Amino acid sequence: MGHLMQITNPLAKLCLVGLAAVASAMTACDADPLMHQDSPARRAAYEHAAAAWTTWVLEQSWSSNPVQDPDGSQCGSEQSDKLWYLAGTSGGAVERECTIPANRRLFFPLVNLWFATPNADIVEGDPETDPALLQEVVEGYFVDWRANTCSLTLELDGEPLLPDLEAMDEELYVDVLDPFQVEMGDDNFLSQAGFGAGAYTTWVAGHWAMLDRLTPGNHSLVLGGAICYEGSIEFETLASYKLHVE
Repeated sequence: MGHLMQITNPLAKLCLVGLAAVASAMTACDADPLMHQDSPARRAAYEHAAAAWTTWVLEQSWSSNPVQDPDGSQCGSEQSDKLWYLAGTSGGAVERECTIPANRRLFFPLVNLWFATPNADIVEGDPETDPALLQEVVEGYFVDWRANTCSLTLELDGEPLLPDLEAMDEELYVDVLDPFQVEMGDDNFLSQAGFGAGAYTTWVAGHWAMLDRLTPGNHSLVLGGAICYEGSIEFETLASYKLHVE
């Protein structure tokens, strides 16, 4: 079994990382806070942000990573100056409290999947390590992941931002099929599996939301998702946030 398959096999739980995070509130005039993928430019913005968010997570130490954060104390870690990234969990539920700037848009996944293969192990022509040959495998996993997404949650101040699973899948799904590079340190999400520091070729997909700037004040958000196989939940994540916008 090649490195990518070891890293990304959901059943092995080596790279199946469902990440949920946090969202935002309605404006004073009750405008829709969700920025929809309703144009090529917006879709490209989502794809760029998904790759940047994944880099943001994977390049931080895993032991103190925003994904592992039990209470929201890591919410401000290594933030972008354009988007405020929000992280969720690698499985299970969490409650977090977070203070964020009033002038930032938010970007986060409800539930997602990434693939990463160490560049040091790439052998040209090897179907298990050569990114050019792995592309079809990666795309197949993403299609399967999307088809088996059985639940999505995105609630702001107690109200859903989209009406149902079908609408959420259509509106929020993003995949980044052009591989990008991530520089991971010794303390990374695969350290326990024996994968060390270095450059990794990475792909990511999932259901994501970009929200417009929040009004100052306090807001709540609940979001997450679940993946089901043969009627049973294989992976589930849920994040409840108290947001203080200043």
